Amino acid sequence: AVAALPDERMVTGSYDRMLRLWDLKTGLVLRKMEGHRSRVRALAISSNGNWIASGDESGVLIIWHGKTGEPLKQAIKAHDGWIFSLDFSSDSRALASGSSDTTTKLWTCQTSTWKQFGDPWKGHFKSIHTISLNSSGTLLASASHDNRVRLW
Repeated sequence: AVAALPDERMVTGSYDRMLRLWDLKTGLVLRKMEGHRSRVRALAISSNGNWIASGDESGVLIIWHGKTGEPLKQAIKAHDGWIFSLDFSSDSRALASGSSDTTTKLWTCQTSTWKQFGDPWKGHFKSIHTISLNSSGTLLASASHDNRVRLW
């Protein structure tokens, strides 16, 4: 998984369970970010660059500080299956996750604490591979291996 930050850095997530924060000018690794216990499958960067979200094959979601690469408190057991897709709202205060457990969840941030908002959205019959929040944060699209796109 790979995602670019707004300040000429990028982050990668890999099968080695590690994230790496890169300087795009020099090509050097600035920081190795450890915390996942299984392969990292999804990454997202908030539009303001303050947050990096990563999801892995065990359904664990970790939010990291975008500036330092430090994990924000503890990892969250977000799903019962692999997290395939993550997307932040344009105001960086909400995060959506899509999983092989066929659910989509919305997470909100209040004072640096991320919590699930509402119940999981159910309606797909196979893994959710891609999700996207619209710019106003009022609509979420999820695409699944069941050949359906759902709007929430």
